[in-house]
Amino acid sequence: MSGTLIPPEIEDLNDFQVEEWPSTPEGEARQCRELEEMFTTLFSHPLVEAITEWDFTDGAWLNAPSGLIRKDNSVKPSYNMLKEKIKHEWFTTSAEFVTQADGVAVVEGFKGTYDVIVSGKTYEMTIDKNNDEFLIRLS
Repeated sequence: MSGTLIPPEIEDLNDFQVEEWPSTPEGEARQCRELEEMFTTLFSHPLVEAITEWDFTDGAWLNAPSGLIRKDNSVKPSYNMLKEKIKHEWFTTSAEFVTQADGVAVVEGFKGTYDVIVSGKTYEMTIDKNNDEFLIRLS
């Protein structure tokens, strides 16, 4: 929600009917912080397989400013934050690792398929809910 919050005396949200419910800069900053916390928490939990965000555009529910974009189709900070998280931080992972003396490198990653390059040779590695280890033996 990127506007004024629903008054605490309202018990049934459907009773809060307003003609106009504008988004505010303070509300947009709060919405961005809260969505970042929620999506990061959910994305990092191993049992979460999907996340649903109900309102893409403001005004879809009770005329509330609850979407990721405003009624004029301009994007809010929460849209830009989620785009950055999903497309750059969570979707694309690139890192370099050096093995320990025993030849082991411990790597944490998101579920998905990775290309692992070792001594110039590429190996495909998949991390899923049934596989949390991957071993490459060099002979």
